[in-house]
Amino acid sequence: MHAPADDGHAEAPEAKPARRRPTSFPSWALAFVLFAIAVLVWRHAVRPPALGVGALQAGRARVGMPSPDFALSRLDGRRTALSAFKGHPLFVSFFATWCPPCKAELPDIERHYQAEKAKGLVVLGVDQQESPAAVVQFARLHGLTFPLAIDAGQGALTYDLNAIPTSVFIDARGIVRAIHVGQISTGEMDAALRQIL
Repeated sequence: MHAPADDGHAEAPEAKPARRRPTSFPSWALAFVLFAIAVLVWRHAVRPPALGVGALQAGRARVGMPSPDFALSRLDGRRTALSAFKGHPLFVSFFATWCPPCKAELPDIERHYQAEKAKGLVVLGVDQQESPAAVVQFARLHGLTFPLAIDAGQGALTYDLNAIPTSVFIDARGIVRAIHVGQISTGEMDAALRQIL
């Protein structure tokens, strides 16, 4: 047998397909997961899940049980406590001046206060750890006439505030009758107030 003649043209070796490096998680999937997490975090921060008036508890506060007491600072710096309001139907609104849903519900809260204060209703706005000057300016800007106080953190811990605004409706005997986590609608506010007036 004769070996094939070498005509000066060597045959090119067959081209092998380029091997892709195996990845354990495609980059598009990672981007999607990160985006989904960011959306969930944003939705919780901007619009926390509303548990509604049907919520049965907020921290140690439970519907049908006496409201837990905690210390507050009035805007003039004097100390008070939630228990100082016992004997009146009480609508407690935990809020902060920087909170958009808190600002959105304020006109309804003020209207209800004006309409029901003759029946003994006390509305207490409980700001979360801001300065008295900031709260006074906020109250003027929004035309708030109901009492405001500042929680140094004890109320937030006692009521386990995971979201603001949070509304707690307490009857004149000091019994929690309704809790609403998140922005409260006019209809929900009406229903909760009927339980304490």
